[in-house]
Amino acid sequence: MNRLVCFILSLSSTFGWTQTRDLLLDFSMVFPPALDRHKVVQPEVHWLTRPDALEHCEQIKAHDGFAVWQEGCVYWTHVPATCTIVTTGRTTHSQVGRLFLLCLTAGEST
Repeated sequence: MNRLVCFILSLSSTFGWTQTRDLLLDFSMVFPPALDRHKVVQPEVHWLTRPDALEHCEQIKAHDGFAVWQEGCVYWTHVPATCTIVTTGRTTHSQVGRLFLLCLTAGEST
């Protein structure tokens, strides 16, 4: 029995060291920006999924602001108030949320 427990513990510690970290996963606390920090007020949000997300973003011309985070980007306009989030088909809640916060605060680091 003791050998089995030792084997399981060594296997789990080995797995923990060899597991690769997914950069899209961000479990840090998120605090919404204060309303007085919103640069884009009550935007209409659009979400595009594209396999070529970053290349697509580089081609967008009509916008007031632009920010990149990990494997996606966001661009926005003030009139009308819109945020367009662009990601690949493989993304996370934290990626989409980070891009949305960048839109609200017009690219300020959050």
